[in-house]
Amino acid sequence: MSVKGKQYSYTEISKHNTENDCWVAVDGKVYDITKWIGSHPGGKEILLLSAGRDVTNLFESYHPMTDKPVEIIKKYEIGYLSSYELPRYVQKSKFYATLKEKVRAHFKATDQDPQMAVGIFARLALVYILIGLGYYLSHFLTRNLFFNMILAVVYGMCQSLFALHMMHDTCHAAISHSPTVWKWLGASFDFFTGASLYAWNHQHVIGHHLYTNIRNADPDLGAGEIDFRIVTPFQPRSWYHKYQHIYAPILYGLYTMKYRLQDNETFFKRVNGSIRVTNPSTFDWAAYIIGKISFLFFRFFVPLVILKWNVLDLIVCFLITELYFGYYLTINFQVSHVAEDLKFYGTSTRPDEPAQINEDWAILQVKTTQDYGHGSLICNFFSGGLNHQVVHHLFPSIDQEFYHQLVPIVKSVCQEFGVTYHHKKTFYEAIMSHINYLYKMGNDPDYVRKPLNSKQE
Repeated sequence: MSVKGKQYSYTEISKHNTENDCWVAVDGKVYDITKWIGSHPGGKEILLLSAGRDVTNLFESYHPMTDKPVEIIKKYEIGYLSSYELPRYVQKSKFYATLKEKVRAHFKATDQDPQMAVGIFARLALVYILIGLGYYLSHFLTRNLFFNMILAVVYGMCQSLFALHMMHDTCHAAISHSPTVWKWLGASFDFFTGASLYAWNHQHVIGHHLYTNIRNADPDLGAGEIDFRIVTPFQPRSWYHKYQHIYAPILYGLYTMKYRLQDNETFFKRVNGSIRVTNPSTFDWAAYIIGKISFLFFRFFVPLVILKWNVLDLIVCFLITELYFGYYLTINFQVSHVAEDLKFYGTSTRPDEPAQINEDWAILQVKTTQDYGHGSLICNFFSGGLNHQVVHHLFPSIDQEFYHQLVPIVKSVCQEFGVTYHHKKTFYEAIMSHINYLYKMGNDPDYVRKPLNSKQE
């Protein structure tokens, strides 16, 4: 058997996940890209995040403007992938190729760079100012508890905007073409919020974006945790789910505190939901440790020791900030994927084989995602562009500055291929779509749990 004809299991390629030994799988073929790491224009970090995995759809969606990477990677082919760690999509439509062609034509015709614009850096400057100002006002301005409670809400919003405008674009390499910029902007997220970008990259980039709304694969669906919600047809329903449309939105406020604790699992247990975590670099460890120290120092040491805050006042204001931060982010994410008319899929857990998803990856992104508030500057700014979530999932490496321009293109291609583009006119309608879905899943008298089929979904 020739080298290129050799077959490798997912367990074999998973061992090759370091800078000195880096393999990936794309479209069923295995590539040893170790020699390419130092030459990769996008830097080594994103390749190491991908190392030892099937990254078919990551590879395609992060190179939307050129086919050159397809030619480059061919010379590193060493064999075929014989088994899969997570679900694979068995359909390959012309939908995404057609869409990419039209998007490329748009940027060429308008002479725009999808990762560079004045607006991008203006928003960056604004959110850095806001998070610094929000911290100052909420901690230094007054000792009046009532006013501090109001300012705690303001600080929570500032953190949310910082995450949505800076961190989210950075984790998708959508700000500039410089890996150094992505690296240090990401580290600043750790420093300012105490939450790890490295952990988020595994949950969001490697997990959620590749396996959107797939039970036991998408970490955002909470597989492996206590099922306080039933949001997929593959979950057992309990008596308390009848009230989930009431209690779940309340519990969303705990998200950021849960996320900071989950960082520890990512670094020490090397898992994030169903996603295997690669070995963090020295820089990743430094950002993680400094971020946690910074969080404790600025949120507790400074107000208690230096500013002499009352302990109870600080606890009240801290909880208000964190709950608001959690509500803001979680509701923003939930209305986009857990709502009426959206699709959910499922896959078996080990030792069973993962499912073969009878769907094209790009079309699945449209079927599992919902937009809202097109044309609203308020929705666009306060959601960090995620009111155009469909465009974001199809083109994660394009900055949010351009999403509104691409909506008509995506809609036209969806119409051409007979794919429904989900959109609500307002944020209120989007929220109600989420609440109504929670109610339906918890109360539908005809609900029957679907089995997880390892062969076809």
